[in-house]
Formats: sequence, C-alpha cells, structure tokens
Amino acid sequence: MRRKLLIAVLALGTVGGYASGFASLRHCQKGRHQAFEQHVAKVCVDAARASDADHARAVQQAAPAQNAAPAQAPVIVNILPGAAQPAVQTAPAPAPQVQ
Repeated sequence: MRRKLLIAVLALGTVGGYASGFASLRHCQKGRHQAFEQHVAKVCVDAARASDADHARAVQQAAPAQNAAPAQAPVIVNILPGAAQPAVQTAPAPAPQVQ
C-alpha cells in the first residue's frame, strides 16, 4: 500500500513538472520573441552604420586624390569644324487667293 502511494505521488509530480515546464515555455514565448527581434534589429543597424562608415572613409580617402589635380576648364573638341549644319528646306507657301 505504501509503495503504491509513493508511485502515485511520484507520477503525479512528474506529470505536474512537465505541465509546469510547458506552461512556462508558452508564457515566456512572447518575451523571447521580442528579445530576438530586438537583437536582429540591433545587428542590422550596427551593420548599416559600419557600412556607412566604410563608405564615408573610402570617399574621404578618394577626395584628396581628386582635389590634387589643378582645376581646369573642360576641353571641348569639335569633331567636324568646317561642316555647317544642314538647312531645312521648305516649300514656299502658296499665295492666298482673293475672290
């Protein structure tokens, strides 16, 4: 009799423990989900900031090389210097008829 009571109490404790664990997992799911979303957002923002910093650093390093050349007016090359633009030929308008 004592042994059967001990088995029943241990079985009840096992079932209660599993039920408590599953309830805890279900209850804390929203908190874990929100924490994961915040972690992913932080990682994305950090990566974007690092990318922007790298781009700004590259532009800054390239800028002195571009500014080192003296500022000159652009060279315009006329490929056909002697050729004139063709004139558009139109037919003369007919004279108005007076009646």
